Amino acid sequence: MPAAANLEERQPILVLTALEETWGTTHPLLFLGEWCKRYERREVWGKRTYKTVTFHWDDRRKLLQDYNYLESLHTTLLRILSQSLNRLHGVNYDNRYWQILLDPWLTSYLGVMFDRWECLRSAFSEKDSFSSRAFVPVKDNFHPPYSFLDFVQAAAYSDKWNQCIYQRILRSQYANQLTPFAGPDDTHDVIAHSSAHFPQRENSIRKIWVRCSQLCNAINSSPNIVFLGATFSTVALVKLNLALGQLPYRDPFQEDCYDTNDSVLSGEAPVRKDVELDWQARSDFEQFIKFSIPSDLPKCIVENFSTLRQRARNIVIRPKVIITGSSHWDNAFAKAWIAEQSASKTKFVVLEHGGSLPPYKELFDFESSISDVRISWFRPYHKKHLQLPPPRFVERYEGRFRLRRLLHREKYCSLIGNECALWAYRAHFYPMAHQWVDSFTMVLELFDRLNPDIKNLFRIKPYPASQGWHTAQRFADALGASFLHQERSLERVYAMSKVIVCSYPETTFSEAMASGVPTVLVYPEHLYELNAVAYPLLDILKGAKIVFNNSVEAANHLNAIWENPVEWWGSPETLYARQEFNQQALRLGPGWLKEWKAFLAPLITNESKASY
Repeated sequence: MPAAANLEERQPILVLTALEETWGTTHPLLFLGEWCKRYERREVWGKRTYKTVTFHWDDRRKLLQDYNYLESLHTTLLRILSQSLNRLHGVNYDNRYWQILLDPWLTSYLGVMFDRWECLRSAFSEKDSFSSRAFVPVKDNFHPPYSFLDFVQAAAYSDKWNQCIYQRILRSQYANQLTPFAGPDDTHDVIAHSSAHFPQRENSIRKIWVRCSQLCNAINSSPNIVFLGATFSTVALVKLNLALGQLPYRDPFQEDCYDTNDSVLSGEAPVRKDVELDWQARSDFEQFIKFSIPSDLPKCIVENFSTLRQRARNIVIRPKVIITGSSHWDNAFAKAWIAEQSASKTKFVVLEHGGSLPPYKELFDFESSISDVRISWFRPYHKKHLQLPPPRFVERYEGRFRLRRLLHREKYCSLIGNECALWAYRAHFYPMAHQWVDSFTMVLELFDRLNPDIKNLFRIKPYPASQGWHTAQRFADALGASFLHQERSLERVYAMSKVIVCSYPETTFSEAMASGVPTVLVYPEHLYELNAVAYPLLDILKGAKIVFNNSVEAANHLNAIWENPVEWWGSPETLYARQEFNQQALRLGPGWLKEWKAFLAPLITNESKASY
């Protein structure tokens, strides 16, 4: 790439991120994506002459093709990396062991890198883009993440991190087509800061639970089953453990002392440059990946692997079954322990973290690959799936919730808002990047068609934490701040609702259906490709006027039922649809404890069936 030069006043600039120091002054801009144009800075970029590159995954047929390609590449690289890491560390573990450690990092990494690669390919191939391209780089002082959690936080939200990745691709692929100009003198390291542990606020009830569970751990030093990151309520978890004949065992990986990411147990850490991939790349992108992976592998798999493995081996408990809801995702120490235990033939059960109508494909099926059984919310469509009542919901919407509804008098029409991360952080069949705006537009259209009596009680619960698009402020600006729920708890919002309106078909919709509160779903169907097993249920829900992909039709329905939504909610067709949803997507009922015990008890005695 040519040396940096001075930038002429009218020279168009390719803008990669929202870092305004890379925008020049009055120069025309070619924004790589909508993430460059932050809502809170609209007064700045709105005054500039600009064009925006079309997001390549707006073409959903391309998304399907790309997903299938990346899934195949993932399979290949998992095998190649397993061999490479065995050589690096002088060990001999199978692919499953390394997949427990590598995924979901590898799954996300391939999607992220391919997306960034394709965004730039689109920018250089658009016919109506600026004829010449220049860009203002930032200094690249790049460091690998410690773990998956660090990586995904940077990939989804960090301008600096993404700027450096884009610049790496530009150097690799477009060095002769782009002119860099002198940029800011910024020498800060670009690294995702470790967020492996966030201390929780200690209220009195939690303190009592922690003390009691620590006592149980001391008494129950050899539990048959260990729950890690499971979403059972405290009461439900205690009931289940007692039903299985053991005291509850506190998740040992919740403590503050795990994952010190700069320590090495003994000797010298492996040298990252010794990571070699014995693999013949078939394209420029694959060559780029082959070059990049050794630099980008998380430290917990390279420099800190031996430390984590030794610490995992020092944990004295040897359960027969490990059940995890999230620890196999984001806790490097727990993942090391799970890998070691799985290698010793401990049964490994993965809980689906959330769910509703399952997507066409997801996560390259890594959870099914690493587990012996994957507990799903929806009825099984994979040989390793087993449907059981979701831990998140068992005993949740019962006495306490009903009391809250009585106290709140069920008055609001509550809209549950959606928002995506700034950047795509994996290839999946959900909205990505700016595509959340389709849902936002549908909500405004819905509101505009509602009768005045519903509008007066219409309240929006924005996505819990802004993903960078500031949807809460956008709703406030469009409708008024008074239309935003001030209550942060989703359960309490449901309790104070006469009708719930969900804007995306994911966990919040399942939770709304589980609550028993009259619920409708209004969403952009073209951005949620579903697995074939879900479409019959979707048709039933549409027939009962629970699900809509047209905001005008949804508004007409809400206007018609508002005076007495319970009458519609209890009508024969709607009741049938609700029962089908519960049977196919939730399986909630008073017998949850019996079902869970029937599944887990044979695993303890090694009497489980060969398939589920």
